[in-house]
Amino acid sequence: MRTKNLLIATLVLGLAALAVLKLGRPEAQSAPAKSPLVDPALLAAAVKVEVRANGKSATVEKGAGDVWTVKEKLGLPADVENRLAPLLRSLQKAENLGVLTSNAKRLERLGLGETVVTLTAADGRSWSAEIGRTTDDGSGSAVRLKGAPEALRTTFTGYVEGDPTSWFDPLLHNKAPEEVKSLTLTAADGSVSGARPAKGQPFPGKESGVLESIAGSLSNLRATDALSKDDAAVKKAFEKPATVKLEYFDGTTLTITLGRVPGATPADQPKLFVRAKHSDPKHPANALSAKAEFSMSGWLAEQIPATVADFRKAVEPPPPPAEAPPQGDVGLPKFTPPAPQK
Repeated sequence: MRTKNLLIATLVLGLAALAVLKLGRPEAQSAPAKSPLVDPALLAAAVKVEVRANGKSATVEKGAGDVWTVKEKLGLPADVENRLAPLLRSLQKAENLGVLTSNAKRLERLGLGETVVTLTAADGRSWSAEIGRTTDDGSGSAVRLKGAPEALRTTFTGYVEGDPTSWFDPLLHNKAPEEVKSLTLTAADGSVSGARPAKGQPFPGKESGVLESIAGSLSNLRATDALSKDDAAVKKAFEKPATVKLEYFDGTTLTITLGRVPGATPADQPKLFVRAKHSDPKHPANALSAKAEFSMSGWLAEQIPATVADFRKAVEPPPPPAEAPPQGDVGLPKFTPPAPQK
């Protein structure tokens, strides 16, 4: 009986101790309720994405054949791989972690209103939100849904770019430079050409370096901007054009017409514009060049001679000027000290 009473007393004491520990321990905070920031069904059905950031805005729309185009850039194809897809993936992964604040002063500090993303589905449904600064806990950007008084804590970490120039696909043509079989530069003062003896071999002769540089610069053809066909600067640039014809080992050719506008000062790089025509009528470069004019990076102007004379100078640079004799010695005989007196 004594043993039984002892066991009961021990059990009672244990339960009492456990109760004390439980009462003394603070309750664990429940994790915030999570939900998708954007309705997945609306996101999947989006046919228009509008973005505003850094004082600029762009509209990307899905058209025939599910091709996304940039409205502000003459309806040119959008850069889906580097711009659109990353933004949509970020929105797809983003979670709404609940209300961050509705305090007016705190809302002002979140940078809301400067960056806005709007999605529109084919049936007219839409989602729009202001993207603010990253919250103090580092979870992601503060977000305020359209018409809402409060900001949300979210896990959105995507990058939003408002410049339409960053949204169109800049690739006009891409092929390995070593695939170039022959190259011909034609300008107002004549033409010059070179050919590889075989695939995988360099251009022969002393002109090899310049020909390799031109082939490397133009085989991967990427625009920096797209302009309308009636742009005044473009018209001026093509008043005295030069062309470079690249023939590839697969039998295709790419003819590139180059136009230049000199810089405002000799130290400024010229503005360079390009038109591309491919021998395959279905090549995208043909459709793109028919729709818009394209500018290129200024440094390319230094890699591609504007004339045959410039090509020759690049092959055989003029010798440096001879050093002038010191000014003080001109016309004076060399001084000889007198012999010592005996």
